[in-house]
Amino acid sequence: MARIKLTEEDKESLLKEFDSILNYVDQLKKIKASTEAEDRVGVVKNVMREDKVEVISKEDREGLLKEAPERVGDFIAVKKIIEQ
Repeated sequence: MARIKLTEEDKESLLKEFDSILNYVDQLKKIKASTEAEDRVGVVKNVMREDKVEVISKEDREGLLKEAPERVGDFIAVKKIIEQ
């Protein structure tokens, strides 16, 4: 970059742009930033609940499995979406 030839107009323009960038960086330095999740707006938290086992009758299970597009034994077959 040291070999790039610049006109005086280019130098003036770049000087203004660099000055603007440095002023912006100074403004960013003055901002108090927090890394605590509670201090950030719009933080998404996982809502955990206890797992419950619901027992369904064999007839209900068969009815549900019949509605599935594809099944393997007593399970609904789904398309693999995650590669290892």
